Amino acid sequence: MPRSHSMILPLAVFLAISFAAACGNQTAQAPAPPPDTRKADEAAIRAASADWNKASQARDLDKAVSYYAEDAVFFVDKGALVKGKNSIRMAWKDVLAPTAPVLSFNTTFVEVARSGDIGYEYGTAEFTTTDKKGKPSVEKGKYVTVWRKQPDGSWKAIVDIDNSGI
Repeated sequence: MPRSHSMILPLAVFLAISFAAACGNQTAQAPAPPPDTRKADEAAIRAASADWNKASQARDLDKAVSYYAEDAVFFVDKGALVKGKNSIRMAWKDVLAPTAPVLSFNTTFVEVARSGDIGYEYGTAEFTTTDKKGKPSVEKGKYVTVWRKQPDGSWKAIVDIDNSGI
């Protein structure tokens, strides 16, 4: 057997082992997927929404607006599209005015993306007014809010839309 042929087999084995080792190292170096935090994130969104509801019922403007991200968008029912937290504050000032109906809302469903950085909720809302005789009148509605996880782990609303009627 010529000398070049006797070198081919060991070279082929060496290359095969090197290739396998390289492939194995790349697989081992691939980052692990992030942990699945959807249940905890869903609970955090539900808690934030419940606290937001309490702030709304208490007519606490600062607290109510604190649930929005700086770049949020609020779609006012039968009204304008409001962009940015400062503009949203002006819209909520009217919503929470002492003479405005009392707003309350209840989360029906929450879903969080597998990535854990965005989620949404939808639910029902009620605007309750009381006439001069003390008789309450309730207008029902529905809403959708899109939430984004912040660098500190908190959740802020980035898109909020509601409309009357169920």
